[in-house]
Amino acid sequence: MKKLLPFLFALLAIINHTATAQCNNCTSTLSGTSILPIDLIVDSNEVYCIQTNGSLNRGLHIKGGIVCNNGTINSLKSIQDGGILINNGTINMESGNVSLLKGKLINNGIVKIDYINICESDFINNNIAEIRRIFINISGNNNHVINNGVIDGESIQSITKDLNYKYHFTNSGSIYVTTHLRNSSSMTFENQGYLSIGDQDEVNFQNQTGSSFINTGEMNVEGDFYNHGDFYTDCMIEIGGDFTSHGNVSGPSQNSCGGFNVMGNTQIGSNIAADDSYIDICDAGMPSNGVDQNFQATIGNNVTNCSCNDECTQPEVFEDFVSTNDYTVTPNPISDNSVISFYNPVASYHQLMIFDTYGRVVKTYEGIVGNEIPIDRAGLDRGIYFFKITSSYNVKAAGKLVIN
Repeated sequence: MKKLLPFLFALLAIINHTATAQCNNCTSTLSGTSILPIDLIVDSNEVYCIQTNGSLNRGLHIKGGIVCNNGTINSLKSIQDGGILINNGTINMESGNVSLLKGKLINNGIVKIDYINICESDFINNNIAEIRRIFINISGNNNHVINNGVIDGESIQSITKDLNYKYHFTNSGSIYVTTHLRNSSSMTFENQGYLSIGDQDEVNFQNQTGSSFINTGEMNVEGDFYNHGDFYTDCMIEIGGDFTSHGNVSGPSQNSCGGFNVMGNTQIGSNIAADDSYIDICDAGMPSNGVDQNFQATIGNNVTNCSCNDECTQPEVFEDFVSTNDYTVTPNPISDNSVISFYNPVASYHQLMIFDTYGRVVKTYEGIVGNEIPIDRAGLDRGIYFFKITSSYNVKAAGKLVIN
């Protein structure tokens, strides 16, 4: 599935190009601070642009229009009726709720929201989204969440109003939720990146009847794992609590395996690799057969116990980095060009390497003898990257780059 990443980046390039085009025809512009006591309503055929020094402190309702934010929005209320918000700056709603109803939110900057209700809408995150609770109300077709950056919060939950409706959630970045992920009927969730669920002793993960979950990335669940839908995995998933499946589970058809490392109890009440795909169940308490309870489930011929180690772990780019504050990146996020400054008092030779989130080197700068390194975003898609500056002796500095 990682082969899909170039396609997704190409798709995002098209989306972002369209977004940029939509922001070129501003009907009104905000620079400075807007603190009027009445809410701002952006209707269809309006393009409201907030400059980098702009700060919108009154309620914002996007009703069919377009808002391009390069500054700060402190009171976003709703995006509806085909409205679009393209955020390249900051949305600061840590103590507020946002309604996304038949609209679209494209985030290339920083989003901080307490609660967002998504209904018949699209949310595309290319950077950092700190959202405590994400609630998806599936009441329409052809809508999606696409995460290419980082989503950090408490929970992600969806409900289905009608089984004829379909919704799609794709993660090719990183998602961290501290309590639970509930995947409802009519939802297809694809994890191609990193997904971490739970830091409490509860049912952290639930894939409900009629839903579909496709895991081809790294995934771990701190507490209990319940599957009642269709679940596919290329990788071994770490489960800190109990594993219960009353839905269909399948894995790769050949040359690989997926499955579950279970620290609690394992209960099976449905098909496990009945299609003769490769699944491994490794129960810490039952090494002989990997299952505590089997309620007449169909176990495929290629199901193994504790013999698969394919965790699809992304390389730890920072595994040999030193902790240092002796560098700055200005600006970061990067639109076109930036400068990394670091401590190099004797002008010794250094090398700069830039990595993507899979640990692949995407750019290298050799023969650095000064203390400033000009870099440009040419050839780098929007998203999160890591860098390290090394000499012949050690790693001098390391950090994160965000490309807008």
